[in-house]
Amino acid sequence: MAELKIYRNNVKFQKLTNTFSVNGRGVRFGTKHSLENEKTGNIVEFDFSHSTGSEWDTSTKWIYKSVNGHILEIGNEDVTKSQANDYLRAKLRN
Repeated sequence: MAELKIYRNNVKFQKLTNTFSVNGRGVRFGTKHSLENEKTGNIVEFDFSHSTGSEWDTSTKWIYKSVNGHILEIGNEDVTKSQANDYLRAKLRN
């Protein structure tokens, strides 16, 4: 399980949608994440739900859900244009 910390990872919270969001740079991909509030010690666990697009698109969000209704969105900003192009070239080879 990958661990995130609200303050250390600069996690934002959108109260209206009950959604935590974080830039994907430096966040390890996993099917489970825990999110800890360092000030209160509260921890919420999230399971992977889906992505909003291709794993090679920087605008894709990785969506995780908790049993208590919270959502965690992890950005895909760590993917470089060069990586996406390399992947495409590899897939198009004969």
